[in-house]
Amino acid sequence: MHSTGLSLVALAALAAVGGLAAAADAPHFEVASIRLSKNPEPGGNVEITPGRFRGKDLALQWLILTAFRIRSGNLSGDLPGWTLSERYDIDAKTGDASGEDRVLIALQHLLEERFGLKHHREMKEQPVYFLRVAKGGVKMPPGSCVPVKKDLPNECYSVQNEGLVVTLDWRGVMMSDPTGVAYRSLAWSLSGPLQRPVIDQTGLTGTFDVHLRWARDPAPPTPGRESDAGAPDTSSGTAAPSIFDAVEKQLGLKLEAGRGPVEYLVVDHVEKPGEN
Repeated sequence: MHSTGLSLVALAALAAVGGLAAAADAPHFEVASIRLSKNPEPGGNVEITPGRFRGKDLALQWLILTAFRIRSGNLSGDLPGWTLSERYDIDAKTGDASGEDRVLIALQHLLEERFGLKHHREMKEQPVYFLRVAKGGVKMPPGSCVPVKKDLPNECYSVQNEGLVVTLDWRGVMMSDPTGVAYRSLAWSLSGPLQRPVIDQTGLTGTFDVHLRWARDPAPPTPGRESDAGAPDTSSGTAAPSIFDAVEKQLGLKLEAGRGPVEYLVVDHVEKPGEN
């Protein structure tokens, strides 16, 4: 799935913007078109530009994940089958050149108004990883990111995959984001490959430049080809450590397993929208 300004892949565990949405000047779309997709293609497309949201071939569940910036594992509740099977094309505009944060808050309101979305949040204790400073101290230099686009955040983020080796470069990243925009934090980014929420307990403030290189676990062997299991990946030409060793040796941090509070968005009610 392609995304400009916001990646749905990257959107798959925990974030919250409830505090922003409660603001007195919470934005709304002045004009919004919602139509059932004709001959939807696999995946979908999201484009966010100043003051505008456009989505093509998007299921309601994907729209909720995008609007609230949460991963799919943190969405639960009353989600009928059509919230995945039916796809929608959306074109919505605010009355000004709102940035990404405000556009997504407007999308939350649109889902409430047009899809009858009612929801609440719950905290559940579950397995997590705690991100802490390792013995020997932090190895990341202080860093900063100058946005390329004035009205849309650019986190100076890039990730490359070479076979099973992943390289993350991120300038000016926080360990966790006190404003609640979790996807801009290192802890949130690590929760994806770890497939478990990461809770920041480093106590670090400010921003850092991160260069992290690790090896992903290989995929399960294809049935009938068990002899391939455990074969080392050589496509990148260079060995790499596990993500746990990489975080400690390259960043001066450590990941420790435990149990902690994780926030869920629970859907209480949704309904099909009327087209316009």
